[in-house]
Amino acid sequence: MRTRFRSLVAAVAVTAAALTGGALAAAPASAAPPKDIPKLSVYSDNIGAFGDHDFCRGAFNVRLSSPKRGVTRVTLTSFGFTGNGVGWAKNPKCKLLIGTNFTSAIAFNREDFFPVVFGTKRGEKATHDIATGSGLVQLGLVPYAANSPVRVFQGYGSGYYYVAP
Repeated sequence: MRTRFRSLVAAVAVTAAALTGGALAAAPASAAPPKDIPKLSVYSDNIGAFGDHDFCRGAFNVRLSSPKRGVTRVTLTSFGFTGNGVGWAKNPKCKLLIGTNFTSAIAFNREDFFPVVFGTKRGEKATHDIATGSGLVQLGLVPYAANSPVRVFQGYGSGYYYVAP
C-alpha cells in the first residue's frame, strides 16, 4: 500500500513539474521580457470576435506571461480586423471589451474588464496585467459588447489552467 502511495505522489510531482515547466524554480533577475507561462488551453489561444460598429470583425491570439510574482500579463495580438460600409471606411477601428474571470488562491470568480481597439493591421497588441496571485489559476477570457449596458458576448472566448509564478 505504501509503495502505491509513493508511486502516486511521485507521478503527481513529475506531472506538476512538467506542466509548470519548472516555473516554481527560482529565476535569475534580469531585464529580459517575461516568458510565456506554460498553460492548458480549454478551447484555443485564438479567439474570433466582432466589435462595436459596421459589422467589424476579426480574431486575436492570447498569450499569458508573468512580469512579476503573482501577476499574470494577458497579451492580445490581432490578426487584423475588417468591417463593412461607409462607417468602417471613415473609422477602421474595432472596439471590444475583454472580460476575464479567474479563480486562484486569492480570488474566487473575480471579474476584470479592459477595453481593446484593433485596426486593420495584423500584429497590433494590447496588454493587461491581472493580480492573480501565485499558484494554480483558472482563467477565462471572453470578448463583450463595448457599447452595451448589458454584458453581451461578442465571441466564444477561451479558458486556461496554469501555475502562476
